[in-house]
Amino acid sequence: MLPVDSDPVLGEAAALRAETHRIRHAMAIDARAETRAEAHADAGTDVADGTARSHARDLALVSQRLSALIDDPAHRRVIDAALQSRAGSLRIAVAARRAEAESRRDRAGADAVVARAVRGGRELTGAESERVRELRARRPDDSWQSAIDSVERRDAVLEALGTLRIRDARRELREGLLQTEQMRGIISEAGPALRRGDPVLLVGETGGAKTALAEHLGRVVLGREPELISGYGDITSAQVVGTHELRAENGATVSVFTPGPLLRAMREGRPVILDEVNAMPPEFLKRLNRILQLRPGDTLNVQEDAGRPVSIAAGFAILATANEQTPHRYRGLDRLSAELVNRFGANAYRVHYPDTGCDYATFPAENGLLAVAAVADHHGALPEHLPPDALIRAARAAFVSQQVFAGEHGAGFSDYVSAEREIDGRPGLEESVIAPRTLVAILQKVAGSAGEIGLDRAFSRFVEGVMHREDRRVLALILEGQGFRIR
Repeated sequence: MLPVDSDPVLGEAAALRAETHRIRHAMAIDARAETRAEAHADAGTDVADGTARSHARDLALVSQRLSALIDDPAHRRVIDAALQSRAGSLRIAVAARRAEAESRRDRAGADAVVARAVRGGRELTGAESERVRELRARRPDDSWQSAIDSVERRDAVLEALGTLRIRDARRELREGLLQTEQMRGIISEAGPALRRGDPVLLVGETGGAKTALAEHLGRVVLGREPELISGYGDITSAQVVGTHELRAENGATVSVFTPGPLLRAMREGRPVILDEVNAMPPEFLKRLNRILQLRPGDTLNVQEDAGRPVSIAAGFAILATANEQTPHRYRGLDRLSAELVNRFGANAYRVHYPDTGCDYATFPAENGLLAVAAVADHHGALPEHLPPDALIRAARAAFVSQQVFAGEHGAGFSDYVSAEREIDGRPGLEESVIAPRTLVAILQKVAGSAGEIGLDRAFSRFVEGVMHREDRRVLALILEGQGFRIR
């Protein structure tokens, strides 16, 4: 992207270049769609041909205008100077990223030394301890900062680094988990426990990425695909552990024990996620007290299989998630007993909403990064119909709703809590919230509409679907406070 500054030539060149990318992108997508249609013998070939020709004409016209602009000697000098400046800023940004990557490798190296000792059930040697201290004490190389010789250069470098961070965040989000400071801290601390086979409990409000964090811990930290057991519905203890089934063998009907996801994970050495564990049946929670004490190398005698033993393979660990115990919220959940919670020991983590602890006037950086990561393309660019200002307002609205829902009555949030609820000590939102996953879904709906659906309409639809009357009023108040028109 050309640094447009205030020069109209650069602005026009950047706009034409962006339009060239859009047309080529549209041509590639439409060509793939046409190929699929031909494979299924669908109608519409004439329409597809017409669209392809239209794209080709548009591309030729835009390319012609861009060439004419560049071919002008005066314009060419301006563009060349801008490109050289841009290249210099990108070189500095690359050096900064390289220093950051080296710092991450140092931290990962230290974690790997600790993980090796944990897996072996031993203490670090003196040399290993020194190596870990050395790796963690290294500071990133900041020599690249000396190349920033002007405010303009600084701003260009920051813009380039911001784009790279957006691309990273987009990739992380599509892989399942945005790596905020809170998430990195939990991953780093929970990793050694999981490698020992200790259970981990993640507690928090709805939509706060507890399940996504559990999946990341299983897949990335333990390197195994986890078994997922959902606590919702009519799941029984037998479905979790295993049950007998009747099968026909050699002309006779026999009863065969089929292991459930918990036993499969034990035998195969994989983590198991007990999602919304406090919604699971009481009879299973009672047995879970015993199961949480087991570690790789131990044996479980399976009651459902006539007491036959199952040896627990290395790699098995339990990751449990639970919603907060809030009155009038999360119906159908049982309070986890103190005995059960104590089985997790020091490995119980509260997963807060992004930006928790900030006041109303502070920019919610984590919600903001989540918002842009949800809609940015692989270049880190945003859709034209979703400008940065709109995303900032959406992130602010989501942040306020999350804090009001969680009962964080900090500076600025009391405006959204009725006097009755404040007296009762109840949160300002009873059942509904623009949680991180809700924010992503709304923004992706708007981004995927090719400009047909705006944020006003999308947020109005969300509020309209809220069942709780007072929640609808508070959500509308929060969104209108950020400039959205809620109908």
